[in-house]
Amino acid sequence: MENSIAKSLMDAPLYLMVSTAIAAALFLLVIARAVGSGKGQKLPPGSLGLPLIGETLQFIAAYRSHRGMDWVRKRVTKYGPVFKTSLVGCPTAVLTGQTGNRFLFHNDGKKIVNKVPKNFTRIFGENMITELSGEDHKRIRGALMQFLKPEALQKFVGRMDSIVQQHLADGWAGKESLTVMPLTKNLTFQVACDLFFSLRDNEERDVLGKEFNTAVKGIWSVPLNLPGTTFYKAYQARSRVCKQISRLVEKRRRELEQGLASPSQDLMSCMITMKDEENKPLTEQEIIDNVVVVMIAGHDTTYALLTHLVRTLALYPDVYENIVQEQNMVLEGKQPNEPLKWEDIRKMKYTWKVAQETLRMFPPIFGGFRKTVEDIEYEGYIIPKGWQLFWETSTSHRNPKIFKEPNKFDESHFDNQIPSYTFTPFGGGPRICPGYDFAKIETMIFLHHLVTKWKWSLKDLKEKIICDPSPIPATGLPIKLQAK
Repeated sequence: MENSIAKSLMDAPLYLMVSTAIAAALFLLVIARAVGSGKGQKLPPGSLGLPLIGETLQFIAAYRSHRGMDWVRKRVTKYGPVFKTSLVGCPTAVLTGQTGNRFLFHNDGKKIVNKVPKNFTRIFGENMITELSGEDHKRIRGALMQFLKPEALQKFVGRMDSIVQQHLADGWAGKESLTVMPLTKNLTFQVACDLFFSLRDNEERDVLGKEFNTAVKGIWSVPLNLPGTTFYKAYQARSRVCKQISRLVEKRRRELEQGLASPSQDLMSCMITMKDEENKPLTEQEIIDNVVVVMIAGHDTTYALLTHLVRTLALYPDVYENIVQEQNMVLEGKQPNEPLKWEDIRKMKYTWKVAQETLRMFPPIFGGFRKTVEDIEYEGYIIPKGWQLFWETSTSHRNPKIFKEPNKFDESHFDNQIPSYTFTPFGGGPRICPGYDFAKIETMIFLHHLVTKWKWSLKDLKEKIICDPSPIPATGLPIKLQAK
């Protein structure tokens, strides 16, 4: 990471380097003032690290190499369950475990607001749901949930089933070996494009997919907006994505006016036709920013889950056989090639427990940021106004008091109800990811068709896991495939 940053700076024109140095000096003064705001108060223990960059580089390096949990564990061991650090230019209090999750998820919008680092908002957009609070958050979430709530998604199961079957026929059938991750990435993006804005043109979808992939890489990059850097490329890609989505919104408005599309056709139609209590529609920028958020969340996190499930079932043949048995029971009484229905998804209880255990061990998001709007007290410490707060999954997901032998894959961890705020792969509280049920349905359909048609084995049992930004196998999970 440090080498790539240095190379980007060396390749930049001299005037950009000088400008960056001046901006950095001014930014340092701002940060010094922010850090100083805690003087005289009982701050959480910990280290703010180096001036300006804090511990950002160490955190990103650990995160990208899938050692984020070690980064947190080391500091928890040294300082306790709440500690201070400095990440992406701001003093930060890290609140860990079930207690930290409960505190953050239920104080949201009062003394604490959802606030991600600036490079997140520049990639996702200023109007994204995760940045809003109060009535604005309620309004945008309501628009999204019109489409994403379970009762609305039921009618799309057959449509999703058709896409999955065609994908498997095109990309998996007849192959003796393949690399899983590019295929799951293509599938989840295709499903998202179809159900979110009915985009079925392969060429246009491929172009949009490349732009999204470039934009996503900027989320956890060092926010240097200089030509050649990861963040610069990501920000430029986001601009091109917005232009393409804007054209799709304009086209859909015309189709709705002409009666050529229905308000419930897809997510975009729901958002265009949705009006608040004062009969005001969403603005075009609100629609664009939140389509970008849902696309990234619905595609990027789900393909990581599907990839890890393929890996898990290869590593644990007994789990694979149990899923096969359940999926064969789902097929009982169905005609050959009959599409899956909502009732079929509800029967896949064991399969979903396996998916939950996979999410516990490889959560698609490592954690999230909040921000204090006034001084707050937590566990006897004062966290000053303007500080970042960070919650993370590892200390609760790997807690041996909740999950026996937490580093061992065991789907029986989910035989009984899990205590609140201990399983947070989709966040929690009022801001839990609205796409939870969408991801569940897509996962169940994919696994059903996969295990009833194929068996497989891993080519590399020791393939490393990296984060980009979700945890993924470093070489994309190459497998040997055997048709049944």
